Amino acid sequence: MFEAILNERQSRLDRLQLFALVGLMLLGGAFVYSATMRGDPASAAPWYDQLWVRQIVWYAIGTGTAITLCLIDYHTLARWSFVIYWMAILLLVLVLIPKIGSVRFNARRWFDLGFFQLQPSEFAKIALIVALAHFLGRPVEEVRQPLNFWKAIGLLLLPFVLILKEPDLGSALVLLPTGLAMLFCAGTPKRYLMRLAGGVGILGALFLVDVLFTPPGWWQIKLENYQRYRLLVYFGTDFAPRNASAQQKAEAKRLQFEKSYQVRQAAISVGSGGLRGKGWHRGTQTALGFLPPGAAHNDFIFSVIAE
Repeated sequence: MFEAILNERQSRLDRLQLFALVGLMLLGGAFVYSATMRGDPASAAPWYDQLWVRQIVWYAIGTGTAITLCLIDYHTLARWSFVIYWMAILLLVLVLIPKIGSVRFNARRWFDLGFFQLQPSEFAKIALIVALAHFLGRPVEEVRQPLNFWKAIGLLLLPFVLILKEPDLGSALVLLPTGLAMLFCAGTPKRYLMRLAGGVGILGALFLVDVLFTPPGWWQIKLENYQRYRLLVYFGTDFAPRNASAQQKAEAKRLQFEKSYQVRQAAISVGSGGLRGKGWHRGTQTALGFLPPGAAHNDFIFSVIAE
């Protein structure tokens, strides 16, 4: 028994996971450099203001934070889990308030601290995991109770709705599979999860029908124009409404061509790289500015790597 306790307290290091993490960090840093260090303006900026240097700084901060959390007894972390959660919720509320949260690219997601932009949704992801893990760390019999199931869903939906309000659909959607996977691993009855998945699937189908097939003027779901255009481009749906005149069809075709520009350029990058690629730091789509210069290192990083 004594030996079992000692073995349980021994630190266990997953070397394969560690090597994979380091590999991803090196790959990410190398291609952020490749995506951003093209042209005179990028090279002329101070070294400490380069995006690839910032990436390395965040690597260091993230690694240090991870090591610190590993050294903290999880019982201590559990006691503070809901404090961390509600602090994250408070930040998500504050960032939505005008003159507190800063607006960039038509979204209010950041606190402008001068030397860097703080995005509370990133901290909310960690806060949700810590709080939900503590909440679900109760006996399986309690986890299976319907009331506790809906409390867990409430913990998940609150940051989801606030992040969606910014709007930041990508970050909000990250929370859903994370939370559902934790519910599944905690022993939540499968029938609860299946019914929840079925309900979400029905709502998603109705949403797509509304966006893709409902005539203009009949739309019930409020979306920004750029969000609707992105969905129409993704599904290859004609921008022109039914019974449109020749002039309307021509205008819709022009608009569709304009709004699908980035998708075409990303596809060209992937295709032009072929199976072997053009070589690191030799991607012409990036160098010539066909991939968005401000987003090539993040939203379009797959295209940069593939080319």
